[in-house]
Amino acid sequence: MGEKTVLAWWSGVTTLLVAAIFIETIFAGAMLSGVDWARTLHSVNAVILIASTAAAGLVAVVTLRRIPHGTKLGLTLLSLAAAAVLQTALGKMSAHGANLMWVHVPLGVALVGLAAQAASAARRLGGE
Repeated sequence: MGEKTVLAWWSGVTTLLVAAIFIETIFAGAMLSGVDWARTLHSVNAVILIASTAAAGLVAVVTLRRIPHGTKLGLTLLSLAAAAVLQTALGKMSAHGANLMWVHVPLGVALVGLAAQAASAARRLGGE
């Protein structure tokens, strides 16, 4: 696979992850507005997001280690997956009565920023 193809593929992967995180915020807003189906989709999307981000991070660390900025992309994706796990745990605790929404909501905003960092790292792949 050529370098331009790798760059395009990883840019696509990270763009999809940013979109999935943004969709997560839509489900959260709908859930807080009392829409019944939103809680289920918020939870399902979180699981898919964690699994896909962790898988992408592991693949990036292994396959991009010799490409400039490849390791950074992999570690950024793994950090995003770890933060999403923490976010999910906080959300579940909040759903069961813990007073943690004050942490859950800002961390969700931070996840959007971290996902944008991953997309930026993907665009720098192969460059100096």
